[in-house]
Amino acid sequence: MSAADDPVRITVHDHAYRYAFRRSRSARLAAATALEAVEAVEAVESAGPGAPDDGDPARVVLVTAARAALERYLPPSLPPRVEGGDLQSALAALTPGERELLLLHHWDGLDVGAAARATGEDAGTLNDVEATCARRVAAAEGSVTAFAAILLDADPSRTVSEEDLHRSRTALPARAGATAGPPVEARAPTPAVPAAEEPPTPSGDDRSPSRRIEVAVGAACLLLIVAALTTALLPRRAAGPTEETARLYDLADVVAVVAASSVQPTVIDGEVRILRGASVVQLLKGEETGRVLTVDVTGRSTLERTYSRSFFPPDQLMFLEHGEHGVLAPIEGEGSVLTLVNRRVPEAATSDGDPAPLPDELREAIRALPEEELPLETSGEPPGALDPAAVVGVRPPEGRDPQDMPGTLLGTFRMHADDGQACVLFSFNGRAILLRWPEGFTAYEREQSVSDAAGELRILTVLNERGYPYVDENRTTPFIRGVPTGVRGTCGGREFEVWDIAVDPGSTLLFY
Repeated sequence: MSAADDPVRITVHDHAYRYAFRRSRSARLAAATALEAVEAVEAVESAGPGAPDDGDPARVVLVTAARAALERYLPPSLPPRVEGGDLQSALAALTPGERELLLLHHWDGLDVGAAARATGEDAGTLNDVEATCARRVAAAEGSVTAFAAILLDADPSRTVSEEDLHRSRTALPARAGATAGPPVEARAPTPAVPAAEEPPTPSGDDRSPSRRIEVAVGAACLLLIVAALTTALLPRRAAGPTEETARLYDLADVVAVVAASSVQPTVIDGEVRILRGASVVQLLKGEETGRVLTVDVTGRSTLERTYSRSFFPPDQLMFLEHGEHGVLAPIEGEGSVLTLVNRRVPEAATSDGDPAPLPDELREAIRALPEEELPLETSGEPPGALDPAAVVGVRPPEGRDPQDMPGTLLGTFRMHADDGQACVLFSFNGRAILLRWPEGFTAYEREQSVSDAAGELRILTVLNERGYPYVDENRTTPFIRGVPTGVRGTCGGREFEVWDIAVDPGSTLLFY
């Protein structure tokens, strides 16, 4: 029997694939997640039934393993992308645990108790979560039944085809000890149904897919708990030697610092490849002269650039070689695509967040910051050092997305540059304060294309301590946190009270 014809694997794979696709809308991430989930479940099965079956639905194992795999690529705070602004806002306003409890029940078909065990949430909170979301989407004047229908109709996995699933299954490696046998026709995808409508688990045949998975539930939960505790309690491995990065530099045809960009499926020689147009920040090795590199990232899920309103993706350091189609691709193996977590030093990390030390020559060669930075007035304190005692603006109610506030309740950042020095004001309801920034913050002027005859518009942007954009001129936000200094300063020829703005390390107010 081939790896993709095993009915047990089909069950595990397809549930995990749909789980990941619902939350990422990415076929590549869904395929990578499904592969890891299958391996995790089979690792538990190979260990034998060492723990008693505690009665949890079999899919508790699957969704727990799938979530652990998916969170390597997506932050758990990121809500799924769904059609309808009201529904999107309602999901975004929930905590990650509440949102997962809701989606496991309505999208993934777990009963309330199983969904609660899989998330660590109180099962009794689901009713409140449903009612809150129903009010937000104005579903039949707050009807939970109508909201459930809207949520089910918005399930992204409804677009997953049998062809998508089959294509992903072909990447499954052979199971150890598998024997050849006739192919099993894969089941067509079915939408999640409430637990009360689920068919009972077949009895009498312990070799059935659902029964074999269910036997592993207790052991799987135990292993996943141990893995989570190990991850939480053990420190990350220390930064290792730089020889591997130096080796990649020598092997690469092209080495570049690139900015975030989109990916595009493209047919090359009859094969679908995932190509990414990577905007060049700095070319460190190679003879390419264009501002964009075309990079083949097929099968490289860690390169996925997901949509997020509150996350400014940092630059990446890529070690590339010319592939079989003549298109650049990352060198096979780990470390060929690194995240440039600090543009000022610079410092790099792997996709998992572990330090990736760079050779001194490479560190000194990287110049990813804007060429002309403007100094800002700073407090001398690092980001995160202030205890914010006050708020300017209107803090939204608990659980409400700040970006949903009415325009009349938003403050605006105003910036000026004179004699090589920049200053920033925050204006709200007719009041303006002059901001003093944490140590390491600077500003710079950038050009922004406009549609009218003006051509280019000069925009001031504040850079955080890591050299990434924190906020733009004329950006709006409901409130800022800070501490009044009791002194006054000038900006744009006028005098204002001065506040030290409270900023978290590595944070940003830009939304992309």
